[in-house]
Amino acid sequence: MTIEEMTNLLRQEIPLCEFMKLEVTSLETPSITTFAPLEPNRNMHGTGFAGALYSLAVATGWSLVHNRLSLANAEALLVVKDASIHYRRPVTGDIELRSSFKDEMEDEDLLMQLQTGGSVKFPLVITVFSKEKKCAYLEADYIAVAHK
Repeated sequence: MTIEEMTNLLRQEIPLCEFMKLEVTSLETPSITTFAPLEPNRNMHGTGFAGALYSLAVATGWSLVHNRLSLANAEALLVVKDASIHYRRPVTGDIELRSSFKDEMEDEDLLMQLQTGGSVKFPLVITVFSKEKKCAYLEADYIAVAHK
């Protein structure tokens, strides 16, 4: 999937991503980088709204896993099983989010695990940056569930 295709998928299928102006800026098999301007994602103090940062991070991780499943031609429903965000400092400018897989699974292993176990777990950390400073990070477990 290209950067443009992933951005369009997010904005069409998750309308909040359109409002938040989330766009994919880098997409490779093991990693992703996204961007969102501060303005539609700010709070009354002019800093990043906590709920928007959480949503942007969840969507970024979802995109990375969705791309990985797509590259493996895996038919699965993708959901977030558990997620927890940790805020370190206020977001005072535009937002960049980055994530990558710690361990890359081979296509055959991924497909076999989906087929035999019915699901595959993808633990991720999505880091939120603003003005090149680490502002927050989301720890999330994404689960791909095989279509029955």
